[in-house]
Amino acid sequence: MLEKGAKKIKFYEFIEYLQKENPDKVVMVKSGVFFNAIGRDAIILEKVLGFKRTCHAKFLCKCGIPVSYVRENIEKVKERIKEKNISIIIYDEIKGGRYKYKEKEYDVLFEIKGINIKENRRNLGCKDCKNNVYAKDINKYIIEKENYEKMLKMIKEKIDKIIKDKN
Repeated sequence: MLEKGAKKIKFYEFIEYLQKENPDKVVMVKSGVFFNAIGRDAIILEKVLGFKRTCHAKFLCKCGIPVSYVRENIEKVKERIKEKNISIIIYDEIKGGRYKYKEKEYDVLFEIKGINIKENRRNLGCKDCKNNVYAKDINKYIIEKENYEKMLKMIKEKIDKIIKDKN
């Protein structure tokens, strides 16, 4: 198990460790039902493969692809990555894997060598991101812009109806 001193690390720190081990590759790691990428890798996958980027935490982007899709279409996924010519490494939960996080073991599902896309940012501006649904500083989820605008329209219509009914 990877640990920092006596303190166990968080999953995103485990991914960051694998990113440091593979500095010239986009790193994706199985987490639940998705293979996820964080930080600069999420930004690259959004730009190059069109993945939807969202927030893992404030100032840290993430994106992912369903594990079931990758496993059922592994050759198709590999071909798409090769077409875009990016370097990527995907870690899956594999019994006897070289990397351990909590009770799980991880190792390489597949690796494709392509070009190294330079990206230093961990996010693309949380305040301006339309997928920003995480507000760590107030420790709660915030309403997405689209939902807010729908609610605002609904409230305005109800107020207008009340005013009309009174007159």
